[in-house]
Amino acid sequence: MPGVTVRRLIEADAADYRAIRLEALQRAPQAFGSTYAAEAARPVAAFAERLAGSVVFGAYDMAGIVGMAGLARSPGPKESHKGFLWGMYVRAEMRGQGVGALLVEAVIAAAEATLEQITLSVVQENAAARALYERFGFTAYGVEPHALKTPDGYLDEVLMVKFLRPTGRPQGSS
Repeated sequence: MPGVTVRRLIEADAADYRAIRLEALQRAPQAFGSTYAAEAARPVAAFAERLAGSVVFGAYDMAGIVGMAGLARSPGPKESHKGFLWGMYVRAEMRGQGVGALLVEAVIAAAEATLEQITLSVVQENAAARALYERFGFTAYGVEPHALKTPDGYLDEVLMVKFLRPTGRPQGSS
């Protein structure tokens, strides 16, 4: 997309990251596990610390940050082959212009070097996000009922996976 660049955020980008994260939690509270109140109480330094230990990408246009997406490697020796795409958000006025695709591409590119698969969860009613992920090869493998509890009720999440390379089963597995 012309005029939009995506790059990994670093500690110096903490104010941008905090601003887009708080906007996401305010405008799309049903899409995230955290809340605006919880995150707004955290200082910029806490967001810098999160960036120091995480892979988070920011999408920028000439006006500033317009989107974000994170990638977390699963902990533990038997799960470290997996990553989780989290925190995906694009400003409403930038949706439908390819910004989300650029962010998903950045996450996939970052994962390809060291991971075998990426998982994610998306609110079942978010058809646009599900279609974006499907376009990049993510497939649904289940639904977590009542995954999120909001003041308006429960939300189910679709669990999705993208395999980055062929996987073989270890000998002796069924």
